[in-house]
Amino acid sequence: MQTDESSDTSSPFRDRGPLEDSSAINMLLEGELDLLGRMPWSSNATFLVDITLDGAFIQGVYKPSSGERPLHDFPPGIYIREVATWELAKQLGWGMIPPTVTRSGPFGEGSIQLYIPCNYEQHYFSLRDDPSHLKVLKKLAVFDLISNNTDRKAGHVLEGKDGKIWAIDNALNFHHQFKVRTVIWDWAGEPIDTNLIDDLNQFLSDGPSESLRDLLTTMEVDALISRVQAICSSGTLPHDTTGRRVPWPLL
Repeated sequence: MQTDESSDTSSPFRDRGPLEDSSAINMLLEGELDLLGRMPWSSNATFLVDITLDGAFIQGVYKPSSGERPLHDFPPGIYIREVATWELAKQLGWGMIPPTVTRSGPFGEGSIQLYIPCNYEQHYFSLRDDPSHLKVLKKLAVFDLISNNTDRKAGHVLEGKDGKIWAIDNALNFHHQFKVRTVIWDWAGEPIDTNLIDDLNQFLSDGPSESLRDLLTTMEVDALISRVQAICSSGTLPHDTTGRRVPWPLL
């Protein structure tokens, strides 16, 4: 998958024009799926699919529950956490997470996420020194803390052909115990943008959306609220005092 699809006419990945989130969600839920093949280097079964609806076309990334490897610290059905991550980002209005839904596919129930055309040669370590990405990468650092991302590898941070930063592979989020593992520690100790704090305080005032609550357990919802409260109280990005809160491999 380490290729720029625009330079390879044999690539299954296809470009597309701008797409509103609401249109993407409708197509992900209602469109006809055509399975193209398995995405390489994925620990769980992950498939690229073409999606068509009323003459419109997009691509998606399908992760069926039946293709998940058992984990000792997460229950089966981690695909649901992909959807919960999208719901959290949507409620905050922060973007970064491609629209993601739960639906049945060729291998049963799973998640389907909008595929983002991008250059896979780029990743967090190659993007972090670009000043134009600084603000959104800091926002992603905050988002991964509140969602309790336990596996934020550099290769999970993409620059889309739309110029935006996107964060994918969010299935290991929302554990009720603090388990953050991320490569994004570059701005530890720096203040969090006041606009982000305002958004988080609004989240606390409104409470998690019904859609988000339906995807998580009561303990996970309570832990999410506690993490948001802690971030708002601190106002700064934390340090990893252990030096061990990183995923492996890093990329």
